[in-house]
Amino acid sequence: MTVFGRVVSGRRALALLAGAAVALALFVAPGDGSAAGATATASKAKLVKIKGFAYKPKTLRVRRGARVTFKNLDRARHNAVARGKRRFSTGTLRRGNSKTIRFKRRGTYSYLCTFHPFMRGKIVVK
Repeated sequence: MTVFGRVVSGRRALALLAGAAVALALFVAPGDGSAAGATATASKAKLVKIKGFAYKPKTLRVRRGARVTFKNLDRARHNAVARGKRRFSTGTLRRGNSKTIRFKRRGTYSYLCTFHPFMRGKIVVK
């Protein structure tokens, strides 16, 4: 395999391919033409984009055990924090940072950005 004009083989080539696959999975989301606040279903990419001071999609439906990645595309720092019975926190996400959370229990996880409390979203686990 050739990368940037250099021949790479063996484990290094496998590591590069795996890294490229992960990067592609994080940045490519299916385009269904839906509105920004629409609900995503379990069969779609499990990615919540933080962009324009909003979570997109606003509501994401996933199956139990799913991993959801929150990726900050804004210049401002953000987070996603769920409190109460169904808790999780991404910690502070600066521009370009992401955090993946696994949802093991069924239920609805309502979350917000503690820096910008008007930003709200929901994960529904079936």
